[in-house]
Amino acid sequence: MTTQETISPELQARIDALPEGGLKNRVVRALTGPGIRSASNEEIFEHIIQSAAEANAQRAKWRQWRDEEVLDFVAYFKAQSPHDYAEFFRQEHENNEIDDEIWWRTERLAERFFSELSGVDRSSLLGKVRDHFRTMTK
Repeated sequence: MTTQETISPELQARIDALPEGGLKNRVVRALTGPGIRSASNEEIFEHIIQSAAEANAQRAKWRQWRDEEVLDFVAYFKAQSPHDYAEFFRQEHENNEIDDEIWWRTERLAERFFSELSGVDRSSLLGKVRDHFRTMTK
């Protein structure tokens, strides 16, 4: 275990080359924050960059929902479960949050409407439904 080491000019150049935003901020926080390190700055940098690349690759596999698919599901949702539809809309509008029970039932409905969806894709769809509801209240 080592204490915080100085960032080398070479590593600083690599950090500076990162686009502004979350990844760059994450690297800087990890390298300059307090605490004892069990790896070198270069190893920490490489680990963060590799983890981000793996996460981006995983996200690229997620289904990209088209607007018409979302609207088709919203219509199905409203027709199949008008009470849950109204409650989902109310919770989104009033709380900007959906309780677990309504979320779970809506996920099951999405699973029936779009067969063989992964959990990530169902959640992504419901996120799009929430976005749709937000646009309805503006």
